[in-house]
Amino acid sequence: MREAYTLFKDGGDPEKLVASFSSGTDGEVFYSSLYAGLYYESQKNAEKAKSHTVAACKSPYGSRSGDYMASLVFVHCQCRNWDLQ
Repeated sequence: MREAYTLFKDGGDPEKLVASFSSGTDGEVFYSSLYAGLYYESQKNAEKAKSHTVAACKSPYGSRSGDYMASLVFVHCQCRNWDLQ
């Protein structure tokens, strides 16, 4: 995702990243939420990091794909004690 790379390299608005993929494939929705959450983590914004990371975990792709990154985001939520209910 070129947009995610640019976000981390040059800064930007993670909300725009998520919005631009909100009607994409399940994988695009998952990864845009994941990268927005990671970006907010890097900026020490725990509230927004939690919101996007939990959304990624609970997305159809995150909850059913078996993708390594989906497993990683689940572990991340567990480590941060973020409720997935």
